[in-house]
Amino acid sequence: MIKRSSQKRSSLTEVAALAGVSSATVDRVLNGRGGVREELETKVLNAARKLRINRNLDQLPRQTLRFSVLMNRPDRDIYARIQRAILDHQSLHDNKGFTCSFHYFSSQEPKDIASRIESIQRGFDGVILLAYDHPIISDALNPICREVPVVTLISDLPNSGRTYYAGSGNKQAGKLAGDLIGRFIPESIGRVLILTRLQRYTAHLDREVGLRQVVAERYPRLSASDVLECNHGDAKDFKKASDYIAENGPFSGVYNISSWNIPMIQKLKDEKVLQDTVIVAHGVNRRTRALLRDGVLDAVIEYSPEDYAKRAVDTLLNHFGRCDDFDQNYRHRLEVFTREYLPPVLEVD
Repeated sequence: MIKRSSQKRSSLTEVAALAGVSSATVDRVLNGRGGVREELETKVLNAARKLRINRNLDQLPRQTLRFSVLMNRPDRDIYARIQRAILDHQSLHDNKGFTCSFHYFSSQEPKDIASRIESIQRGFDGVILLAYDHPIISDALNPICREVPVVTLISDLPNSGRTYYAGSGNKQAGKLAGDLIGRFIPESIGRVLILTRLQRYTAHLDREVGLRQVVAERYPRLSASDVLECNHGDAKDFKKASDYIAENGPFSGVYNISSWNIPMIQKLKDEKVLQDTVIVAHGVNRRTRALLRDGVLDAVIEYSPEDYAKRAVDTLLNHFGRCDDFDQNYRHRLEVFTREYLPPVLEVD
C-alpha cells in the first residue's frame, strides 16, 4: 500500500512540474473534481498524456467547449456542405466535449458582417469564420482574436489576428487550373478570361494568382490578363459578361473561380457567347456535374470544403488539448473531375 501511494504522489508531482501547476490542481483535474480554469486543465491533461499516466484521459469530466461558426446562410451548396460536415464531425467526436453553434450574416455588407461578429464577442471558447477580407470586418474580429482562438475557413483575413487559416490550398488550386487550361488549349496563341466573384475573398484572389503564375511560367503563348468580377449571378451579370466578351474576345479559355457564377457560364454557352472555349471551374454540385456530363465544362476542381471544415474544428480542439491526432503538416487534397470522371451526387446541394 505504501508503495502504491508513493507512486501516486510521484506521478502527481511529475505532472505538476511539467504543467507548471500545483499537485492539488493535478489531483482535481485527473479525478474530475472541477474548480480548475480551462487553460490550467489543458496544461495538466497535456502533461499527463506526455508522461503516459495510466488513465483514460479522454473520458475525464470536462467543461464543454462552445464554438461559434459564423458564415452565410446554408442555402447554397458550399455553405450547406460546410454546416453538414461540422455537425457530422461534432456527432462523431462527441467524447471530446464540444458543441458548435451557427450564426449567419444578414447580408454581405461589411457592416452587417461586422455587427454579427461583434454580437458573439463573449460566451464562446473559439470561433470559425467564413468571410471576406475587409478592414471593417477585420477590425470587428480583432478584439475576439485577443480573447479566444479564431480560425478563418476557406478564405483568410490575414490582418485580423486570427489564430489559424484553414484554406491554404487555394493558390495550389489556381496553379492546377492554369496547368489544365494550358494543356487543354491547342498549341496556339490565345487569351484566358478569369471570371471571379469578389476579389476580397482571399480564396478567389489566391486562385487567380496561382493561375497567372503557371500561365506566365509554363504557357507564355497564353495571356491571362482579363479579369471580370461578377457578384450576383443574375441577368445584369450575364449582360456584363456578354458585353465584355463581345468587346474584348474571343477567348480560348475561361477560368471560373467561383461556383456562384456557374449558372451564368451555362447561359453564356447556351446563348453562343462562348464557343469552342475551354472552361475550367471550381465547385462540385448537381449543376456542375450535369455540365461536365454534357461537355459544357472541361474540368472541375474540387477542394473538399468538408475537409477544410473538419480541419477548422480540429484546430480549435487541438488548441485546448483535445485532438491527439492533429497533424501539423496536413495537406488538403485536390481532385479533378472531367466528363469521363464525374463527381458523385452529393447528399447536400
